[in-house]
Amino acid sequence: MNEYKVSIIVPVYNVEKYLTQCMESLVNQTLKDIEIIVVNDGSPDNSIKILEKYEKKYPDKVKVFTTENRGVSHARNYGLDRVEGDYIMFVDSDDFIELDMAEKLYTKAIKDHNDLVMCARYNVYEVEGKTELKRKVMNIFSMNQNFRMEDRKFELVHASPFPWDKLFKRTLLYDIRFPEGIRFEDLVLAFEAAATAESIGVVPEPLYNYRKTTQVGFLNSFSEATKDIVKAFTLLFEFMKEHDLFDTFHDELEYICTRHFFFRYESFYSDAKKGQLQLKKEIINQTQDFLDKEIPNWPKNHYLNYTAGPALKKHLNYYIDRNKTIKYVTLRERIPSKVYNLLFKLNGLKDKFVNKWRKFVKTKKKMAAIRKKIRKLRIFKLFNKPLDLKYTKYYETLAVNDKLILFESKHGDDLAGNIFNMILETGRDKYKDFRILLVLRKELFDTYRKLLQNYNINHVTFVELHSNEYLRALAAAKYLVTDTSLPPYYIKKPEQVYLNTWHGTPLKAMGRIVPDREYALGNVQRNFNIADYLLYQNEFSKDIFLKDYMLDKIYEGKVLLSGYPRNSSFFRKSRRDIIRKECGLEGMQVIVYMPTWRGLLHKKQSKAQVEKIFGYLAHLDHKLTKNQVLYVKLHPFVKKSINYSQLLHIREFPSDYETYDFLNASDMLITDYSSIMFDYAVSKKKIILFTYDREEYLGDRGIYIGLDEMDLPKVDTVDELVAEINKEEYAYPKFYEQFCSLDSADTAKNVCDTVFLNEENKVKTEVYKKGNKNNILVFVKSLKNNEEDHQFIDRMNRLAVHKSNFYLHFKAGAMKKSSKMLSLLDKEIGYIPLSPGRNYTMSEYIAFTLTFRFGIENTYTKNKLKSLAKREKQKFFGDTNFEYVINYSGMDLMLLHVFDVFQGKKIYYFQDFNLKKYNNSKKYRRNVQYALRNLINYNLIIVPPSMKQLSEINTLKNKVLILDNEESITIDRILKEVK
Repeated sequence: MNEYKVSIIVPVYNVEKYLTQCMESLVNQTLKDIEIIVVNDGSPDNSIKILEKYEKKYPDKVKVFTTENRGVSHARNYGLDRVEGDYIMFVDSDDFIELDMAEKLYTKAIKDHNDLVMCARYNVYEVEGKTELKRKVMNIFSMNQNFRMEDRKFELVHASPFPWDKLFKRTLLYDIRFPEGIRFEDLVLAFEAAATAESIGVVPEPLYNYRKTTQVGFLNSFSEATKDIVKAFTLLFEFMKEHDLFDTFHDELEYICTRHFFFRYESFYSDAKKGQLQLKKEIINQTQDFLDKEIPNWPKNHYLNYTAGPALKKHLNYYIDRNKTIKYVTLRERIPSKVYNLLFKLNGLKDKFVNKWRKFVKTKKKMAAIRKKIRKLRIFKLFNKPLDLKYTKYYETLAVNDKLILFESKHGDDLAGNIFNMILETGRDKYKDFRILLVLRKELFDTYRKLLQNYNINHVTFVELHSNEYLRALAAAKYLVTDTSLPPYYIKKPEQVYLNTWHGTPLKAMGRIVPDREYALGNVQRNFNIADYLLYQNEFSKDIFLKDYMLDKIYEGKVLLSGYPRNSSFFRKSRRDIIRKECGLEGMQVIVYMPTWRGLLHKKQSKAQVEKIFGYLAHLDHKLTKNQVLYVKLHPFVKKSINYSQLLHIREFPSDYETYDFLNASDMLITDYSSIMFDYAVSKKKIILFTYDREEYLGDRGIYIGLDEMDLPKVDTVDELVAEINKEEYAYPKFYEQFCSLDSADTAKNVCDTVFLNEENKVKTEVYKKGNKNNILVFVKSLKNNEEDHQFIDRMNRLAVHKSNFYLHFKAGAMKKSSKMLSLLDKEIGYIPLSPGRNYTMSEYIAFTLTFRFGIENTYTKNKLKSLAKREKQKFFGDTNFEYVINYSGMDLMLLHVFDVFQGKKIYYFQDFNLKKYNNSKKYRRNVQYALRNLINYNLIIVPPSMKQLSEINTLKNKVLILDNEESITIDRILKEVK
């Protein structure tokens, strides 16, 4: 082991303005066993005097060398020849680093045996008139990880072309040096090291501060030296060929090269760069010569389709050949940028208009298309009723049809799994008198009509999602089935029978334990609570859903434990041979890859997922044999972004077959954190978990059962995946017993007969009734991350051992920014978010507006608000009742009426009353007076001392509790007072 753990090499030239900040960040590193090798590259300013001071002050750490001016590459190589440390860092002298950068990168390298460790960076900007620097995180890494570049080749296109955001093992650079006498020297060493490193580590924190000065930098400018980009890539390609790496990383190198070349082109276009047309043409010709010689098929590079930025894609058609490029650059040279940009936009509008006109000309129903366009005009939107108002009209006027069944899968986006198999069963004779409706988005009609025809299913009528027909069906269908949730405006009638099957056994966190989304479970929770039947594959699922959607104490309905209807497909043995023959798969090993969707609903990250997945697929494609075929089914958010035509053994999952029917014809499943594993296990065929991003994924969203607890093989690299695919032995008896033992060939049939024909003896059914404890609903305006609301949470948590069940109630939007506060609640304290929207009739909307906007109050408006309140209570809570309802804060006057509908005791607390506002604001005063007039059915009204003087208080016949000046009211105290 050497005396120094890390050697830091610093080339210096003309940077006296920034050098002190740089050196201070180096000499004060938390890692003490370092040496700082500073190479003064013949700098003409006072840099050497600054360096001599540091060398004198830190003689055991700072080593200063002076050479004649030969450029940054020579200075770095000069330092490389003199290092003594086990690892090497490079720092540019006008930048600075975080004080723990060396320690964090070195610790990572030692712990995980990395040859190369990369980190994120800050871009640092000087702000005129301010001493502090503005910093922007440039983070291409989101997780701590280790990998070999050959196993994850797509990472090469994301790696930065710089040496200074990396830690290199000294032995890695024995045969790698910076090329001297050219610019773009950084990228040569950076990519050579990344390709040859046996183990690459990542520390995702920004640890390097890269200074972006107000002057235009070399990388985004051009000059004679810009031609060196060709020399740099010539050297890089030669190195890759000498080390037999060029074919391995061909696609990645091809993209990196074109990206760097075209980035140079992008620097040609501003008005400030005009007057150098000849130089621009020379750069174009030399780079295009290189492309023609080394990578002539670059236009077909898949990374250009999936990874290139918008600026590059915008001009890509001009870069296809040099003549187009030169013409384009010449045009930009002669026309001012503002004029050109205007012409570019006008041309784009022309193309858009022409395309729309051509599409219209081909449209058969032209008048319908015209009417559709007219309806989209803003002025006509005034006459379009919102969906909840339309639906309410049907809800109030249509009777329930006992022979109408409505199916909806994933909000009209799919027809698969549970819904498909139940529809299949309704084709039996005993359902011939029923009318079967399937909800779909309009654009999916043709796709799923063809699918149903393939299965000879002709008894289904399609209904467009959110259409008038859909709204009527929601109001009139006797039976409603969904595998997600019905829309927020749906209200279940007492005569209706609602089955919610959900769409999978949960592995990922659900409900209240999803981080940063605690507030957002409202409509799903509401759907579960109002459902007559909840269907689960196993006891594991039942316990999770009832607990984490906080239903276990309030749900009153039936739970079916039956396995999933979709898994009946795995028992249809004859279908396997039929499908394999139809698809020409006889004698083939058929593998299916179905990864879960990364990201959250509010943070989809689709582009990053596509890039990573395609990188793995391209690598895997080279490893599969001629007798193996891999079908890929991705989440709808990303499935259209992959081009499979470039892959030999990998195909898109066929749309002509229902998902589980085709899975029945496969031999093996590759997945990761998807619930598909629980279904596929019913077949007892091999399952492999490809968990390449385990740390990152589990950090974003937890799982209920540890992957290591499952008796399923888990792999992290493509090579490991291929090895596991080719292993024959597999078994998972514990996994099967826990999750799949209830599935059977008759599950779909039995569930249909149970729900639609009331033959309940066919499925294991658990009836849930309310317990003996009182249920108490506490409405709060919001919870903020302050001392007062933390104290409120603490007081609520102390009620967890109370003889009653407590539920917080709040408007979901008000809790969005402080969602984490909900995670502080004791798990015995539930909560029910209130989703936006009201189900008015037109007359109720008028009454609402007259009352709360204009202050008009009469018998008509009161009756209409009363009917609205009853409907809103039914929508949000169904038949759930609360023995106590406490409006703890807020002045939502409509909620005052909704809470009035509950049969239990009602309490209203004027917590937020503001006397000054009452005296100065007519609207606020009117609202307070309205509330006081309409609390006649409330059992207890709590007011602060500042309200004591209001005359309306004396007219109340209810029990009124006037608080003292210093008195605070707790839920315990409220319950004692109301009793």
